[in-house]
Amino acid sequence: MRHFDAMAGVHIIGIAGGSCSGKTRLLHQLLEALGPERCALVLQDNYYHSRPEAQRDNLKFNFDHPDAIDFDYLASDLESLKRGQEIVSPYYDFARHERIEGKGVTVTPRPIVLLDGILILTAQRIRQIIDFSAYIACAAEERLRRRITRDVAERGRTEDNVIAQFEQQVQPMHREFVQPSSAHATLRVEQSMIEDGSALHTMADHAHGLLGSSKAQHRTGSAM
Repeated sequence: MRHFDAMAGVHIIGIAGGSCSGKTRLLHQLLEALGPERCALVLQDNYYHSRPEAQRDNLKFNFDHPDAIDFDYLASDLESLKRGQEIVSPYYDFARHERIEGKGVTVTPRPIVLLDGILILTAQRIRQIIDFSAYIACAAEERLRRRITRDVAERGRTEDNVIAQFEQQVQPMHREFVQPSSAHATLRVEQSMIEDGSALHTMADHAHGLLGSSKAQHRTGSAM
């Protein structure tokens, strides 16, 4: 297992918000702005508990409830990254509803770790690890439209199934857990802020501030 210089600082930036709110788009914009040599990616979606029986009926299990996520596993991996330790993030197959052994993704610690997930701000242990967070706000109608496009093309679902899951699980859980978790975010991002680039600029500025703080602390520690 390779180690990163933890003294130089590893900072975690969380990007939360409803399903298909634009989290991944902003994450990749931030990755490009900061440079891949400075960033590592961790996706909450790879930390779902395996539910292979859901292949027969995915509405039988609520994948939008916080209990669907193995937050202990996620927190342990994030803490390892903060210590400068390389991890192997699990790989979750959404068509089979299970983690696939042997297909994990190696994540090498970088000064900035970008964490993407709808439920990351609902878990206190995760919030305590995150250094800066953004919550992406988006209307339900737009999120449903995007989810239909994604799930039919990428996850083997039918449009009727996507709509049923959204109405029965996604949106109720959004109202109960996801939207209230926005109160824990450092920054609230409206869709207009993604479109005009102000969300990217604000988050990049915060990231550069974290990087600058790490360098200053590292210099101070080296001088002692």
